[in-house]
Amino acid sequence: MNDAVYIFNGKDITMSVCIQIRAVVDVLQERLNIDFAEAIDRFYNSRTYEVLHQVENGFWAESAEYIADRFMEEQ
Repeated sequence: MNDAVYIFNGKDITMSVCIQIRAVVDVLQERLNIDFAEAIDRFYNSRTYEVLHQVENGFWAESAEYIADRFMEEQ
């Protein structure tokens, strides 16, 4: 994914954020009937992805489906 480290309330949540990104990409693949490369490209270039990286807002802790819904609204 990337070399970023994500800290929330003093705890390293990097793995949680990475797992969440992968789960969202899986949902997008299914919903949009696209391959992994296209799904990850679309997500990485979205405002939703930017918001997900602002860990202080807690968006990363929402379900993958919820985050995918926000992505779909953005489109």
